[in-house]
Amino acid sequence: MGHRRSFGQIIRLPSKRYRARYTGPDQALHNAPTTFETREDAEAWLTDERRRVSTGAWASPAARLEELRRSEAARLARVFEDYAQAWLDGRHDIRPSTRDSYSASLSRHLVPWFGRTPVDEITTEDVRAWHASYGTRTPTARAHAYAVLTAVMARAVDDELIARTPCRVKSGGRTQVKREPEVLTLAELLALAEAMPPQHRALTLMSGLCGLRFGEVVALRRRDVDLERGVITVTRTAVRANGEKASGPPKSAAGRRTVAMPRAVGDALETHLGHYPAAHPDALLFPGRDGSLLAHSSLYGLPAREERRGGRVYRKEPFGFMRAREAIGRPGLHWHDLRRTAATLGAQAGATVREMQSRLGHSTPQMALYYQSATAERDQRIADRLQAQIEMAQRSSSG
Repeated sequence: MGHRRSFGQIIRLPSKRYRARYTGPDQALHNAPTTFETREDAEAWLTDERRRVSTGAWASPAARLEELRRSEAARLARVFEDYAQAWLDGRHDIRPSTRDSYSASLSRHLVPWFGRTPVDEITTEDVRAWHASYGTRTPTARAHAYAVLTAVMARAVDDELIARTPCRVKSGGRTQVKREPEVLTLAELLALAEAMPPQHRALTLMSGLCGLRFGEVVALRRRDVDLERGVITVTRTAVRANGEKASGPPKSAAGRRTVAMPRAVGDALETHLGHYPAAHPDALLFPGRDGSLLAHSSLYGLPAREERRGGRVYRKEPFGFMRAREAIGRPGLHWHDLRRTAATLGAQAGATVREMQSRLGHSTPQMALYYQSATAERDQRIADRLQAQIEMAQRSSSG
């Protein structure tokens, strides 16, 4: 039987459960979406409904239930794979090579694990389990993938899909360095340049004394070098995207810079241009054999090896950077070690940390507190001191 109330009705059913209903502002009768075990529960539901009516926030229980179903369906459809791809598609601020790297992290490392999981159901425990599943395998790839995952989930926080990021693995985006970089002495650097193929000697000195990255030095055009002033202007870097070589802007504003050259680098460049002239201002200084951007593999060359042809074995000597590093007794040297060499030689020439940050075009959050632009005059003094060290080394070797 019904129980008279000022708002709504509560009816006890034969099942001994209670049904609640009321006449809404639309003059229609609305039942609770479910029955209640106790009268108090039914009364509490009616009290909530009356509050909605009095505050003007009322919608029929059926309409609210339908909205809830649609919201839940949308939540379940907002899975990691689709959300992460939409995040990547919306990143118009990254270079093609960076986009390729992010895409590889998603397809190879993140989607296979989190793919169809709703974004708001990914927990810290899930992330820790994924991170731990690698063990000691591919630490660099895992660190890169974790950084991408962190960025995707940070966007989910911004979009108010989740309250807090689940990416809380300590140092998850870092990898331990397995190899200590090798730093050449000035004499070793000069010997390395001399042992390189003639077309790459100036390139070697520019990398080891001016600190240009490989991508920056191979993207240099004739108009980027002013031999009279003794400066290099860095405005682009070589990248590889979708299997194609191209040049684009540096990753950060710090990468755009003007670097003073020691005279030895200028002299080497002048000799280089005498043998390999650049036909026009936009011509590459150090092109590959086909005239396009020099590939990393072309610079490195090949190590000593044996080849079998016609039943005979032929021993092939190493060439390129592979041969040059063996010639100076540094078979484990990497090309990027020349950048560390430039930093060390610059410090030995009296450059401050801030000045080397500017000279190398290096910018990190850790350095932001004391990063300042070095003056051109001070940079030139660094180059002059490097030149003095070069001349001293040359005198010592000739004596």
